[in-house]
Amino acid sequence: MVSTDESATIAVDVQHDAGAALVTIVGELEFGTAASLRTTLSDLAQQGCDPIVLDLAALSFIDSTGLSLLVQAKQRFTSQGRRFELRAPTLRVTRVIETSGLAELFALEGDR
Repeated sequence: MVSTDESATIAVDVQHDAGAALVTIVGELEFGTAASLRTTLSDLAQQGCDPIVLDLAALSFIDSTGLSLLVQAKQRFTSQGRRFELRAPTLRVTRVIETSGLAELFALEGDR
């Protein structure tokens, strides 16, 4: 777990299965914690995984930095002909994505 201050933390775990990568994110994705996920996604881009699925069921908060990171990752993997999916975002995270006008970009899978 990466701790940036007393309140914002994030844990990023990657599981590989038959060429796919499942990235589980726990905590808060924001300015102070985004570097951890950015590094993980960059590593996955080099590895050629397809699809890349981000499990957001335990993501409690996302800010504009986190959204920007997800948009950039979606664009990068799509341009490489690979799938990048968000799975099971919490209601709070779903609302931020929808309010930001990004719901169509991310065909959200799982219960909302």
